[in-house]
Amino acid sequence: MDKQTETVAVAVERLAITLGEVGAVPVGELVRALERAAERLRLRHDPSDAPPDLVTQAEASRVVGVSRQAVNQWVRKGTLRVYESGSPGGRGNPRVSLSEVAIAANRRVPAASSPAVRRELMEFLERIRAVGARDLARGLRDWLTEDAATGEHSHGSQILQEFVVAAMESDDRKREFTAEGVRRLADLRPEFVLDTSTDFGGLAESLGLLVHSSGGASGFDSATTALLGILGVATGGARFSGDDTAVAHAIAAAARDVWGKDWPPRLYDSIYSVGELRPPPLARYTASLTYLDNNRFLRQAQSSGVTIAYARGPGVVLPQRFYGAPIHNDILRGSRLDDPVWAFTKEAAAAVGRPSRNPSAVNPFRVFNYEYGFLDGSIYGIRRYCFSTADARRELTTTCGALPSAQRELYLNAAVETLARTLSQPAVELVAIDAEEDFDWWKDHLIRASEREILIGLRDEDARRVSHALLVQTNMLPDVVAAADSDSALRDRLRIYVKNLEFEVIDARYTDDLRRGTARMLKAGGRSLTEEESYTIARSEIDSFLACDDRGRDRVL
Repeated sequence: MDKQTETVAVAVERLAITLGEVGAVPVGELVRALERAAERLRLRHDPSDAPPDLVTQAEASRVVGVSRQAVNQWVRKGTLRVYESGSPGGRGNPRVSLSEVAIAANRRVPAASSPAVRRELMEFLERIRAVGARDLARGLRDWLTEDAATGEHSHGSQILQEFVVAAMESDDRKREFTAEGVRRLADLRPEFVLDTSTDFGGLAESLGLLVHSSGGASGFDSATTALLGILGVATGGARFSGDDTAVAHAIAAAARDVWGKDWPPRLYDSIYSVGELRPPPLARYTASLTYLDNNRFLRQAQSSGVTIAYARGPGVVLPQRFYGAPIHNDILRGSRLDDPVWAFTKEAAAAVGRPSRNPSAVNPFRVFNYEYGFLDGSIYGIRRYCFSTADARRELTTTCGALPSAQRELYLNAAVETLARTLSQPAVELVAIDAEEDFDWWKDHLIRASEREILIGLRDEDARRVSHALLVQTNMLPDVVAAADSDSALRDRLRIYVKNLEFEVIDARYTDDLRRGTARMLKAGGRSLTEEESYTIARSEIDSFLACDDRGRDRVL
């Protein structure tokens, strides 16, 4: 029996080594999978353990923003589990999980486009035809009246397959696309083509909103990104000077006529409903479109109530990455405009220039990523946000070192305020990854991830000339594996990397990092902090950055 046991153990060990040596499974992933299996066998986690975010039904309804009656009905119908808190208190003792209440709240939000939303959008498109966006408005109206037929997915799956093949071979080279993949990506013709010689097309180009094909066509890959482009022109575009910006003011006026003063969130409602009609299997995103689309993305994730994001340069810590260059310029000069949230002064616009001249890290549309997405209280659900402490510390201290003392104080105050505001949001789960080596290259690809779709950020120099990011519908992932039917070895390896793009695997990595201590939770999702508690944690975190070097060691002050 001992000999047989030893033989089984050796066989398992040899299997693991063989998988790693032949490259069938990346060594890092193999080690992580074995650690995960060993941990589960050792601890035998009880799935019935109560979650850490238990509150009363009254507290849950207040924090999440739903009625007490709704929470009570979910409990009675079995939608929500009830937990015993273990403390005396009679009938008031049973508690509910704040995270589970948020997920239940998501599921009551209707996904289908209402006739009213569609009617308002059609009216808006009709209005902007007369103010300089005629061709795009007409194309979108035609698209909305077409039958909801499923498009051809093969080209998109071939592009994604080339991404996966290159990633399998990359190791430390960080090559994201084969040469064929770059060619296919560049050959992709936008679904909505724009004339960049018009005021609208030229302004959209200068705002970094248009994708381009190798054949010379410029425009948008989907109806969703086209509407995001219109939103970007009417907001950020209206803050710059120039003859071409008159069209931005005209479009904003048309939006106000249809939706009133709260037209940006109402237009976001329309963008979400359009995205639900015929989601593109794959779409290229510029940096500007990436930041503008966080609102729709979070709402896409509502079915599971959880989304995951990874950031090396986190906006929740670094003001320049939260607000973008123009607003950050105003903050440092003490002249920040209060309203609307994307507003910046003409002086800042002149000093910074248009987005096409700025790096994506300080794109002026980044403020939409947070104000209308990550921190939007009308979107329920838990937002898991993981950031690299080493990268955040390095950029924060470098920025501070380049500023005069008065501006340095303004900058640090903004950093504390931004982080405290993030921590005060019950829906936010904020996690820091302290060791630089633990924030791996693959995580940096995954700008955002949900069960329904993933947004892959591109870092490869050749690929990034074509696209800042790729939006991929997860129902297309099996097609990538099927495309390798003629090569069984490739098919097996593709299956591994396609799994790496799926939400369940990303979620498992996230959980593993917390369990193994490679990630540090600043605040759990569903937990409500007071303003004082939020500021205390934020000041402590920023102070720790200033007290340590970029390796996390204490500075000699």
